[in-house]
Amino acid sequence: MLFNAGTHQLYSLNTTATYVWCCLEEGFGFARIEQGLEQTFGFDPDAAKAHLGTILRQWQDLGLLRQTTGGSLGGPATSDTVTLRLLDTAFRLQASPGDLLSDLTPLVEHLVTAEISDALTIQITADRDGFILQGPDGAIERCQRRDQLAPLVKISLVRFALRHSRAAYAIHAAGVTLGERCLLLPGASGSGKSTLTAALVMAGCGLLGDDTIVLAHDTLAARQMPFAICLKPGAWRLLRKQLPQLARQPIHNRPDGKRVRYLLPAETAPRIAPDVQTPVEWIVFPRRIRQSPAELVPLSRAEALARLLRECCPLDTLDPEKIAQLVQWIATISCFELRFNGLDAAVERLRLLAP
Repeated sequence: MLFNAGTHQLYSLNTTATYVWCCLEEGFGFARIEQGLEQTFGFDPDAAKAHLGTILRQWQDLGLLRQTTGGSLGGPATSDTVTLRLLDTAFRLQASPGDLLSDLTPLVEHLVTAEISDALTIQITADRDGFILQGPDGAIERCQRRDQLAPLVKISLVRFALRHSRAAYAIHAAGVTLGERCLLLPGASGSGKSTLTAALVMAGCGLLGDDTIVLAHDTLAARQMPFAICLKPGAWRLLRKQLPQLARQPIHNRPDGKRVRYLLPAETAPRIAPDVQTPVEWIVFPRRIRQSPAELVPLSRAEALARLLRECCPLDTLDPEKIAQLVQWIATISCFELRFNGLDAAVERLRLLAP
């Protein structure tokens, strides 16, 4: 009998199928299995080859076999599980075959936590059309290729965690720590915030997030979303000298068609505990300008708030009281536009913000 832990299906094998499965578990190649079918069960060579091919295709369609990078069928599929925590939600990420988790580890390593009994399950399974992701709320997402899976998992985790968080706002921004305070870097896609974040983390800053930062409900302090830093091809070129290892990271394909690599900060980089809320001290809007020296241009609080709201998604209703809270909050924050071309000069200029 075979049990697929990913789909909770039970399968009964006949004698020849049991023999083939045991051979795969022992690591036998196809030629050796075909020879065994001839010698043990009396198949002629062509029939042995056809019978083995039929069995393997059926098992692959059922998600019981993995597809290796070389295109040949691999061994029996297994299921594996990891527990993650993002904001106020714990997730049990379960993948079948289990080796799918190796593709996701660089993305979610800083979210991994000890087993939590009431964690919500996200299940990933393979079928003949690609991969299926079933969320805790029953929503089902699909992708055709393995290199599309990690971005899809990230989207699902973020969407569910934001919906169930006890937070006020999600800001389209990167965030790092300078000392005990948060440097917030809001900006639209393509503004260079992820590349700048990678350079700042290499320079000793702690990573709060490179794409989304959540502001706590009462204090509007920054809460971390510490996925690995997502870098597009333009960043690969800019960082190739500082991060030669980036070129060895696998390429993933996002639903928007962008190719990305994920960069996990070095083990020596500062780590922020999941429950820590970091007060925002500086808001800096990055703006790359060719042949521009690194320059911090002060912004009025009104201008900064107007720009911030363009990158802000309220996680609850937005009313006059909450707007007043934002106005009071930003009144204590230093706000700038960072005009820069070179990364090194920009990082040096930003690090000077902290006394």
